[in-house]
Amino acid sequence: MNQPTEHPQLIIKRYNQNGTTFAHCLICSTVPNNAESQYREDLFSDYSYSLNALAQLKETLKKFIESKWENSGQNILEKISIILDIHGYNVPLENFEKNTYEPLERKFQADTSGKYFDDFVIFINFSWPSESVLKSQWIDWLRAMPLMLQLLLIGAVALIFVFRATLLYSLGLILGGLVLCLVALRLVVYFRDRDRAANHGVFDAVELVRWLHVILQEILQEKALHSPEAAEHLKSDPEFFGVVNLSFVAHSMGCFVTTQMIRILSDIFDPSAIMRWKTTDGPFGGTDTKRSLTAEEIVELSKIGHFFTLKSLILASPDIPIWAITTGHSNFLKSCLPRFKEAYLFTNDADMVLRLASTVANYFVFPSASRIGGYRLGNLTLTKNRSYGMINVSDKDLGVRAFTRNINLTEKPFYSTSDVYQFFTVVDCTDYQDKLVTNSGLQGRRLSVLTANNSITNLLNYTATSICHFLGIGQIDSHGGYFRGKFCLDLIYLVALSGKAKLPPNLNMELKKHQIAWIETCNNQTTHIAKT
Repeated sequence: MNQPTEHPQLIIKRYNQNGTTFAHCLICSTVPNNAESQYREDLFSDYSYSLNALAQLKETLKKFIESKWENSGQNILEKISIILDIHGYNVPLENFEKNTYEPLERKFQADTSGKYFDDFVIFINFSWPSESVLKSQWIDWLRAMPLMLQLLLIGAVALIFVFRATLLYSLGLILGGLVLCLVALRLVVYFRDRDRAANHGVFDAVELVRWLHVILQEILQEKALHSPEAAEHLKSDPEFFGVVNLSFVAHSMGCFVTTQMIRILSDIFDPSAIMRWKTTDGPFGGTDTKRSLTAEEIVELSKIGHFFTLKSLILASPDIPIWAITTGHSNFLKSCLPRFKEAYLFTNDADMVLRLASTVANYFVFPSASRIGGYRLGNLTLTKNRSYGMINVSDKDLGVRAFTRNINLTEKPFYSTSDVYQFFTVVDCTDYQDKLVTNSGLQGRRLSVLTANNSITNLLNYTATSICHFLGIGQIDSHGGYFRGKFCLDLIYLVALSGKAKLPPNLNMELKKHQIAWIETCNNQTTHIAKT
């Protein structure tokens, strides 16, 4: 086995070539689960394979560009699309490979078998370091426990066994409960995954995009050696070759990775980034420069580097604060969303992983002064009675459903006057029903148990969905069911690959059949789909 002299930051673990115009690969960050480990040993055996897959991908991309080059290579890159699929929390590599990459591999093989496409697509499943809840730390949590916590635990045990039926006994129970609570927070690995996402997943994903940019540049440089015109354009006007469509599909905590990555990829001193101030009051206020972006400026904002343009952003059950689409300093999507030509938000009001686990975990870290303020973006929904199909709503129809009442984004505590959410097409899948991708049987609910159209039945729906989700009853998956039902899975990857321009004409009918609400706000400037 040939081991690298320096550990690579990324490795291609799986690679599948579908014809000459579709490449599908699983690219992994090599960061280990624990800081003490020098390298991910389970990826060492893939190093030689990774180099071979890398060479194959570069050669296939090079042959495609050569086949479309014609004379000068003008706009050649516009025939290439790259989609990055980024997973969420509690998804170790083994599970990601088995439950995401392999089903997609079978799907793509079936969809592309015997077909030739005029455009070249690179679909990348990106695995950032994550680990399973409760499965990998039964010894490590004790060895890693700080001395202060060890002393508290020993003291609590001593108080419990020595001073029975006294006030000190109660103190021991409190101290022991405190330590066990902290141990439980470690065992659910939420904060460990959050740290990996912020400090490794984001930056490794940035390096992946930069690596793709370098590959394209190298191929164009090689072609330019035989074309003086192309060489001149590559030196002075790289946009002559067009831009590659770059899209993202992200789930749960992967939405945090994606949005942070986009902010890093956007050069803060680039003229197109500074141009965003023209649509705001700037960092110090002042309304004299506020105006709307022109079509040309929107195109300029979407450019990343010399060869990329941001096309589609698909966020499914995003584990980020709902404040991200409201007015205020908690809004970190405002600089990200306008850069995409299209943005989609797949949500589920009854996503109990976000409602219960995520809100509890973030209670310790997110600076919210109210329970409603701690809700996550993945729970955004219609606050009035649900309807299905393609619908337009006002800014008073979107919000969150609490246990006893519904709160839209314009009410307390949000008081939102921002139009950030209008950049999204919200796809409310709360009542989604479909057969499983691997099952040809009868249709059944996949994201919630009941249809809850008022506050009275909300609590019953949340309770039933929680029981079914966490006990695995009835194939209910309130957090990841988008990727288990055939129609929703196809819809996600259709908008990632083709966008709104190629949506099927019978989409409205299919949405109603599967009980999905495709929501455009009345002021959404990107809306160009007529009701069917």
